[in-house]
Amino acid sequence: MRDLVTSEQKPTPHSGVRTWTRVPRFGLATRVLLLVVAFVMATEIMVYLPIIANYRDNWLRRRLSAAYTATLVLEAAPHNMIPEALSRRLLDNVKARIIVLKARRTRRILASATLPQQVDEFYDLQHATFFESLASTFRTYTAKHNRVITILGAAPTPGDAIEVTMDEAPLTRALHHFAWHVLRVSLAIAVIVASLAVLSIHLMVLRPMRRLTTNLVEFGADPENAARIIVPSGHRHEIGCAERALATMQETLVRELNQKKHLAALGLAVAKINHDMRNMLGSAQLLSDRLANVTDPLAQRIAPKLVATLDRAIRFCQTTLTYGRAVDEMPKHQRVELRSLVAESADTAALSGSEGVTFINDVTKGFEVWADREQMFRVVTNLIRNGFEALVRAGPAPGQTAQVRATARHEDGAAVIEISDTGPGVPAMVRAQLFTPFSSSSRPGGSGLGLSIAADLVRAHGGAIELISDDEDATGATFRISLPVQPGKSGNGQSANA
Repeated sequence: MRDLVTSEQKPTPHSGVRTWTRVPRFGLATRVLLLVVAFVMATEIMVYLPIIANYRDNWLRRRLSAAYTATLVLEAAPHNMIPEALSRRLLDNVKARIIVLKARRTRRILASATLPQQVDEFYDLQHATFFESLASTFRTYTAKHNRVITILGAAPTPGDAIEVTMDEAPLTRALHHFAWHVLRVSLAIAVIVASLAVLSIHLMVLRPMRRLTTNLVEFGADPENAARIIVPSGHRHEIGCAERALATMQETLVRELNQKKHLAALGLAVAKINHDMRNMLGSAQLLSDRLANVTDPLAQRIAPKLVATLDRAIRFCQTTLTYGRAVDEMPKHQRVELRSLVAESADTAALSGSEGVTFINDVTKGFEVWADREQMFRVVTNLIRNGFEALVRAGPAPGQTAQVRATARHEDGAAVIEISDTGPGVPAMVRAQLFTPFSSSSRPGGSGLGLSIAADLVRAHGGAIELISDDEDATGATFRISLPVQPGKSGNGQSANA
């Protein structure tokens, strides 16, 4: 059996590092075999003792039957006319010392040989209980010397009884011989039953379990290797279900590990790009400062926005380089006037292209949210830009004009911001993983990070973002942002829409 091996160590490769797996000394198959043999032997013992006790009682009954036959011969002869030699032969045939017939309240010795000094045990076959029989059998089996016992049994004639006093040695020898015979048969049955049981358990349980454990060890050595994903056997039992669940888990893990590996490489690349881009943006900032001295009205209007955008980009690059990864700082909450933030976000998003698209700012003047202005600017800009791009690329839904709308209100103690468009809506295949990195972009050249970043920023504020117009017949897409109100404040529950 394969698992009957000594404990040893085997090397397992794992990304160039040698790990060690200890092989068990006794595997499941060996343990099951030993347990089955033990259980079968325990069952045999429970049956073994009554069998031995029954054999002893039957042996004694045969002696009593032989004694009763001898009494017929003795009673048929005239009184005291039986030769001494015949009497001894009858006693030897019965293997008895004394034969006594009890009839009608009389007790008559029919034959006797050497009288014993004492009788070691009296056993009544007529009224012995099961436990008395077991105890008497145990005493006979473990007797270390020849005892003298007296057996009382019923005679065929009603009201008669036969009492035989005899040496126990012949009974002990016969009991030992029969016990060893039964033990050998029991052991053979135990081995056969255990072997068949272990073979069945091995085929139905242990071999599939070994396949599972082997796959787990091999997959653990190289979890990024899709070739090591277990192939389910297709069985409908519990192990088959475990194989299917393991295959699903391994597929998910391989996909997640590859995605994390991709993200790590992307993060390193972004850090390198940010390092050089920060320098380029610094140069652009110096050039943009000169626009403030230009007297052209258009330049005077564009220059502040250009400078603010460059400042924002430089700060973001610096943050990325400082932390070594694309993770935002914790929000620095303050009271933010939302209408002006939305207007600035719309102007910035329009620079990426908004030809033919109308933006409607329906946020009430003076409506405030408790948030980090820079981070909330990125969230709102991202959502508005997505609406612009969807309408420019695919156009509005039938019967609609191309427009993006922003609204805000207080609802259930939270500030609710909604950015909606009249475009074709979000494809059904994208909705399930809308806020997952690299999976929600439906436009050419998109990175699939915009909505993921927006969701992370909103969650950092303790809020939530969701797509609410996700019905098949809905027009366009509406994203809803729910933000907690300032501590100590509460929403008035009234709409703040213009």
